[in-house]
Amino acid sequence: MGATTSGVVAVTGATGDVGGKTVEMLHDAGAHVRAVVRRPEQVAAFEARGIEARLADLGDEVAMTTALDGVDQLFLVTAATRQQRQHGSTGVRAAAAAGVRAIVHLSGGDAAEQSPMPWAKAIWEVDRDVRASGLQWTILHPSGFMTNLVSSAPALAHGVFPQTMGRGGIGWIDTADIARVATTVLLAGEHVGAEPVLTGPELLDGRGVARALSVGVGRRIRYLHLPSRVFRAVLRANGVPSWQAEGLRQQFGCVARRGLDGVDVMTDEVERITGTAPTSMSEWARANRSALVGADQPASARQPVSGQL
Repeated sequence: MGATTSGVVAVTGATGDVGGKTVEMLHDAGAHVRAVVRRPEQVAAFEARGIEARLADLGDEVAMTTALDGVDQLFLVTAATRQQRQHGSTGVRAAAAAGVRAIVHLSGGDAAEQSPMPWAKAIWEVDRDVRASGLQWTILHPSGFMTNLVSSAPALAHGVFPQTMGRGGIGWIDTADIARVATTVLLAGEHVGAEPVLTGPELLDGRGVARALSVGVGRRIRYLHLPSRVFRAVLRANGVPSWQAEGLRQQFGCVARRGLDGVDVMTDEVERITGTAPTSMSEWARANRSALVGADQPASARQPVSGQL
């Protein structure tokens, strides 16, 4: 995939998962990409790899406006913190002030005004700011990130996937596929107000996730259903802040379990936009086996895995 856009593409969240992968893909494609980061050592690390970087924080509109000087397109990625809504709005205002032509916003498949999850409500509000910005724009709505399952690695290593989503289905997506979509959209540089919903190839409930992980890692994993309040207590015991643990309880115990806010929607947008089918959960698990269940075992020590648990 070679570069077609001739302008500078800035990326916030450039040291994170989707943002970082997008920076790499844009750079590899020959695009002029600018990573916007918060620490001087991060600037140095990017520049050592031949990638332009600017120092700015989404909490500082003046610094962000300066960092976006000369930028044609901004890939706006915000972290799920209590300041997410403010950070997103700052990014939109800074882009407009700096004369940026277009914004691609990383929203979510579950973005909703009345969502019980603070991050889903925040990105819905940022979406609204993007639409009203007067700039050209594209909003990406990805489904649940497969990489979030890595946080369950200690339990997975013991053959258990503890969750509270029950039979609620999610179109889990590999973040590399999200980055491929973002890269394709940014390289094309054409923005007409599209809002593609991005999903993986399968709608998986809790047991479906366990089956796919089992196939991928070559080790039997079973789904362990937890009442939502127990799920929240487990998260708190593992150091997750109270506001985030409650949001995750609502995300899986309410929104996912009941199929609210479009979380159970399936699309072919990844393949339509990039020309390549999205990665399946089992493929992703196979590629990330060590992160999910630890170092490889000898083949003779692995338990056989069937399609059922």
